[in-house]
Amino acid sequence: MKKVIFNFLMVIILISCNDKKPTNHNNVEKRNYSNRPIVDNDKEKLSNNSCLMDSLNMMTTEYGGIKFYTENKLRGVGVVQLSIDKDLEILNLDETLYGSVKLKNNTEETFDIKLPKKVIAREIIPNTEYKIFCFDAEQPETDSDFLIIYINSEKRLVSKKDCKYKFHSWEAYIKTAFIHLTSNVANSSKEEQRYYYEALKIKGDSMKVKSVKKTSCDYVEEYKDVTKWIKWKQNSCKLIMFDFCY
Repeated sequence: MKKVIFNFLMVIILISCNDKKPTNHNNVEKRNYSNRPIVDNDKEKLSNNSCLMDSLNMMTTEYGGIKFYTENKLRGVGVVQLSIDKDLEILNLDETLYGSVKLKNNTEETFDIKLPKKVIAREIIPNTEYKIFCFDAEQPETDSDFLIIYINSEKRLVSKKDCKYKFHSWEAYIKTAFIHLTSNVANSSKEEQRYYYEALKIKGDSMKVKSVKKTSCDYVEEYKDVTKWIKWKQNSCKLIMFDFCY
């Protein structure tokens, strides 16, 4: 009798154990999206959830293992262009080191850049033939010692005494650029999106643009005389692309 009871209890224990789902900690994946890289041809929203970013079209260059991107979000009140002729440190707002750009004695690579593997800024093309470092920025007069620039959506500091720079308001900067209309511009056709334009007038979110002739830049392959008003931005999110004839 005791043997029968014992066997019965063992069967109950085995059934209850089999009903429990096994836990395999090796299969648990801890995901950290804070530093998720941009994937080419992937549209993703930036941290402020206001502007889409097409990383395939908005990558400006890759240099020293770092991918540089521009963005549709307009930050600050204009753009600062740095002329780097000596080592430069980029600081966090608490003045701790964020990154650096150092000169190299190398004809192929001019700079040794220490920054995150993904950098989003207005336009960075460090290659020897260009040496372009443009950042969205606040007015230079905002701080007596530092320029306040934007990298990866955050404010950073650059010492004024360590660099030469030029500042352009957004309107002035846009008028130095060639403009591409995108599918986000409501009243633009696919044909019109193939042309290059210059900005004639800017009034808030509206812009009067005029197509530029092939003689304006070697990049211009198609031309048709077009002059029109467009909505070029929505709040601080631009709907057009900037390009320059370097």
